[in-house]
Amino acid sequence: MCAGDAQVLLLFDYETRLVELQAINEARDANLMELCAEHADRFRPPQGWLCQDRRDQNATTGTADEEYALRE
Repeated sequence: MCAGDAQVLLLFDYETRLVELQAINEARDANLMELCAEHADRFRPPQGWLCQDRRDQNATTGTADEEYALRE
């Protein structure tokens, strides 16, 4: 368990093998995982999955390696 405040929603779409990070909003959904910003920044999707980081308006789409290479 993390003591940090939840700031990011983590969504898994198993059909398309897509993981999406979104800024947390008022309408919370118990089916979505909530992460603090630090854990969201360190998150890596399963091998072979795509990851979209939609926390800001300029997010890019790519493979997990491409997505996080841009952030490092």
